[in-house]
Amino acid sequence: MSTVLDVARLAGVSTATVSRVINTPDSVREKTREKVLLAMEKCNYKYNALARGFATKRSNTIGLIIPTISNSVFAESTLGVQEYADQKNIRVILGNSYYKYSQEENLVKALRESQVDGLIITTTNLKGEILKSLIDEKFPFVLLFSTIKNGPFSAVGIDNYRGGYLATEHLISLGHKRICMVAGNFSMTDRSFHRWHGYKRCLKDNGIPYDKELLVQTDYSLSGGRDSIKKLLSLPSPPTAVFCSNDYIALGAIKGAREAGLTLPKDLSIVGFDDMQTASYMVPALTTIHQPAYEMGQRAAEILLQMTDRQLKPIHDMMETTLVVRESTTRCLV
Repeated sequence: MSTVLDVARLAGVSTATVSRVINTPDSVREKTREKVLLAMEKCNYKYNALARGFATKRSNTIGLIIPTISNSVFAESTLGVQEYADQKNIRVILGNSYYKYSQEENLVKALRESQVDGLIITTTNLKGEILKSLIDEKFPFVLLFSTIKNGPFSAVGIDNYRGGYLATEHLISLGHKRICMVAGNFSMTDRSFHRWHGYKRCLKDNGIPYDKELLVQTDYSLSGGRDSIKKLLSLPSPPTAVFCSNDYIALGAIKGAREAGLTLPKDLSIVGFDDMQTASYMVPALTTIHQPAYEMGQRAAEILLQMTDRQLKPIHDMMETTLVVRESTTRCLV
């Protein structure tokens, strides 16, 4: 089953133009309309009324797309979605995008072919054609772990900038000035980018110059955290503290620091981000920024199911983050 995105690409027009041909054909120039109709025929595109409303057709199934099953924070949000959906007798189909936009695109297409009633997406690209096509077709979806505070689609997330600021502020309060950041690649998610901005701003507000050498971008993996911290510790003036843009990277950084011969937190303080369930069981127990992943998943499911029942204006729910101090940070002794 082809989608409006396939038609738009074949016809060389925007998804909005395809949507107008479907809904208000008289508003489109005849030449363009014919080109779109020909593309629809070649794609064997069948317009599904499900995309405009659910009064006549419901599958009682929703799609959930997450970036990875490796990071337990997404497992927690998935549980929130699942348990809320179960209460409403709604099935959930889960897809893993591996932080790849092409895979995300394929999953959206596959889930729509499965006739899901709506989608919950943790996207890797806010400006991609996927979201545009869903908006144009009025297909219900909610962004999860989103940085968006307004706009044409519903979203649930946290203030990542504030979280980055809180993490850095905690390290500064302990006397650290040589603070590095191991960040998930900005090209993979804007959440890490916003956390970095909070980190930079906090340094500035406290009179600490930003040093670009103290930022390493890496993939979201244990090895990425381990290799990145080793690189930073090899600098002529190594850091005394590190802010990792998620707990998974922080776990890798802990291993890397130990392999470099450091004692934690005496030689290096570490702060993570997410507060995944295993954070309090790490050695040392991880100081981190808590985000309510389970509650975020529940809220996203609640908003989506409201959307499938009736037309709603976009809802943007930004939940609170908090600093959780444990054993992985201590006062700077240098």
